[in-house]
Amino acid sequence: MVAQQVGHPKMGEEKMIIRSEKVRFIDILSMLLLRRPITSYRFVEAGDQTVADFGSTPGDFFVALTEIIQKALAAAYYPAIYIGAFVEFLLNFIVLNNGILGIILNIFRCKLVIPLNREAPNFRSMIALIDGRTELKPIPAVKSAEEENLVDVENGVCGSDVMPLIQQQYANAPSYSILEVTMMAAKIAYENAAYIENVVNNVWKFHFVGFYSCWNKFVGDHTTQAFVFTNAATDATAIMVAFRGTEPFNMRDWSTDVNLSWLGMGAMGHVHIGFLKALGLQEEDGKDAGRAFPKTSPNATADKPLAYYKLRDVIREQLKKHPKAKVLITGHSLGGALAAIFPALLALHEESEILGKIAAVNTYGQPRVGDKAFGAFLRAKNVPLLRVVYRYDIVPRVPFDAPPMAEYIHGGTCVYFNGWYTGQIVAAGGDAPNPNYFDPRFMLSMYFNAWGDLFKGAFLWMKAGKDYREGAISLLYRAAGLILPGLASHSPRDYVNAERLGGSKIAGKEP
Repeated sequence: MVAQQVGHPKMGEEKMIIRSEKVRFIDILSMLLLRRPITSYRFVEAGDQTVADFGSTPGDFFVALTEIIQKALAAAYYPAIYIGAFVEFLLNFIVLNNGILGIILNIFRCKLVIPLNREAPNFRSMIALIDGRTELKPIPAVKSAEEENLVDVENGVCGSDVMPLIQQQYANAPSYSILEVTMMAAKIAYENAAYIENVVNNVWKFHFVGFYSCWNKFVGDHTTQAFVFTNAATDATAIMVAFRGTEPFNMRDWSTDVNLSWLGMGAMGHVHIGFLKALGLQEEDGKDAGRAFPKTSPNATADKPLAYYKLRDVIREQLKKHPKAKVLITGHSLGGALAAIFPALLALHEESEILGKIAAVNTYGQPRVGDKAFGAFLRAKNVPLLRVVYRYDIVPRVPFDAPPMAEYIHGGTCVYFNGWYTGQIVAAGGDAPNPNYFDPRFMLSMYFNAWGDLFKGAFLWMKAGKDYREGAISLLYRAAGLILPGLASHSPRDYVNAERLGGSKIAGKEP
């Protein structure tokens, strides 16, 4: 991904698309041993400008490794879908019947609960089974600006209890920090529409606007989900958009996260093509961003809405109803990637009415989405992107930064939390430790951290309180980190813990 200057787009077609389904193992060996120009392979589609920029650049270790991972994920797709469906059914069956003993008692009472409806409000995804917390934690009484730990993203200063979501309009209503609300919204975005609506309306006492399952024309399926809510039914001061992230048993989502393919988007720079497709990309055109993502909404049937255009319309409608409201955008994992690109597309289309209302774009465990030009574009358009990374979470370290073929660089302000939930601001332009994950210098530290997280998960409640008690499902998930360090660190549970236990102790220095 050769760097491109903002405001000076190249005239040729810029794209680099790897068709992983066409990659053979002999091609992987060829990349490692023969060092042929990467654009000469039949599985690579490159624009004319990209071919000229790359010249004789060969594929390297990270390109080959990415394709090996893609092959493994493709092979695991259907087994993972079936295993995931069975595991979620079994665990919901146990939970909804209050355990093994409850199952036995309910059989005799003829009250056995069988979770056949995955869209029921009491059905939980694997994410909610790992962490079932739904209540928001209010901001405690604040005595001074220093104690409040105000956040100034533009100047690289950040904290937890800042920019409280303005109180609901009833007496003695609590205030919540934006980090608290965005993280919890990103977490429940993994659930079905009925579950989300119940939490927003009945637990948070906010106003649920809608749940949207959106179409990806390249996959031929509804791959993108998001929901919208406001902090009040009338005269709201906050409009929240939350994107669903990488689902644990969906290998297609994981494949998208690690994919190296990108598309030239003019002033936006080079952007991950998989995430663009999830938002409603129309053409794989690396020369004309207007054709790839037209400003005018393409014709879409009611049952196949396109995420970017649908959510843009919903926000417009809500801003008309609530003219004083600010817009908050969030997502965890893949959802964080979509949350980062969504306002960039608004800026590309000069949607100043919406863009000027965005108060925060907070992402958690977000993969990389673009190059340096993309990050510069966000800064130039004053998009307030705040990325939160917990310890050795594997997802923020993909797609690999593999220059010159794929120069994936994180943008925005990064807050990095270590294993003890102590947060630190990463220096401007920097990244979390072990940025490409496979650096051998971090291997021992990663495994020690996995063991530490397992023990911390078992005993944290003794110090922090009952809200931090973890069940068997969560601890079993943490144990997976002993096999693949960084996998368990991706759980929204640790991001909630980090925000609540360490958000007010963030230091303005590198980790």
